Amino acid sequence: MDFFRGVFRQAYLSRYTVTMSGIPVFFIGASGHIGAAVLQALHAAHPELPIRALVRQQEDVDHLDSLYQGSVTSALGTLEDVGIVAEEAARAQLVINCAPDFALPLPTLLPSLSSNPHPQTFLLQTSGAARIWPPPSGLNPHPKIWSDLTDLSSLPTDTTHAAQDITISTYPGINAAIISPTFVIGKSPSVRHKHPIIFPDLMHVIRQQGQAFVVEQGKNLTTFVDTEELAGLYVLLVGDALRCIRGEKQVDENIWGEKGYFFAGGWEVSMREFIVDWLLPVLEGNETSKTWLWNQEGKGVKELGLGEVVGSILGRFEGQEAEAWSRHIAEGFGTSMRIRGDRGRRYLGWEPTGRVKLGEAVEAVVRYFEEREKSITEL
Repeated sequence: MDFFRGVFRQAYLSRYTVTMSGIPVFFIGASGHIGAAVLQALHAAHPELPIRALVRQQEDVDHLDSLYQGSVTSALGTLEDVGIVAEEAARAQLVINCAPDFALPLPTLLPSLSSNPHPQTFLLQTSGAARIWPPPSGLNPHPKIWSDLTDLSSLPTDTTHAAQDITISTYPGINAAIISPTFVIGKSPSVRHKHPIIFPDLMHVIRQQGQAFVVEQGKNLTTFVDTEELAGLYVLLVGDALRCIRGEKQVDENIWGEKGYFFAGGWEVSMREFIVDWLLPVLEGNETSKTWLWNQEGKGVKELGLGEVVGSILGRFEGQEAEAWSRHIAEGFGTSMRIRGDRGRRYLGWEPTGRVKLGEAVEAVVRYFEEREKSITEL
């Protein structure tokens, strides 16, 4: 919270905060790792906005009531409750989705938002940089660096996130912007998802191996982004939408619509460097996580084949999608994900520092495993 009260507020919010109440916002994914951080940052920047959050459990309702003292209200339901989604979208002038895009009921959400009575409607959609993943290889870094300015027309159309991105960006009657994060690392105010989504799987493999690991030689280059700095990009986009709604500016085609695609990343490093220089020292410095490094036969980092990583992760999941999801996560550890967020810098002034609260992320996932194992023991 201090980040947004201090540096971010002075540098960014003076340009984008508008005083305007009564603009209804429908927020999806408010209890997730990214969503909770975005909601917190958005409320700090625009406390006057009436925000309606879709949440799954009464626990989430109570948490938001306590945290925001009624300025954020809740709609209790899930994305499968299409009636609720349709009703809320029909009221909203701005929809923010931070839930997984594959779960979003687009045939319900988009028509409801585009046909509602507001003269202008806006949608902020969370996608992911898995759209540009090359085949995984830890033997060499992939040479391609994707820019959301110069490479927009050549983005793959048959990869993860592509179908949803295209449908949303081209839907008539909605000003849409798509945010495509890289690997997200950092802390979040979320109750159940304080750790980044990839961390439990990363730590699960480390615990099984008793050693930190990379896929093959770990030379693949990946871009990371801090959770709070990622939330800052959403706040800047909301600020731009509010200025448009207020009539202070025209809708900019470089920000909204088919060109409104924003890569979000701030720090490129090889996976080996990330593990050896950044993650391993943190693990060794934590009383609980250092016990996970029980394998004394090898020192430093273990090089694993992709199949070995898939096999390690597979035990965490059940059902028909278990193998496909395990492979997707393992490929993320072994692929190069190289991007430049040029659009956010040029048109919104978003300048991520590249800092990553890695220690806090590790602490959060350590607590996750401790609480999980305690609950299993108590059964």
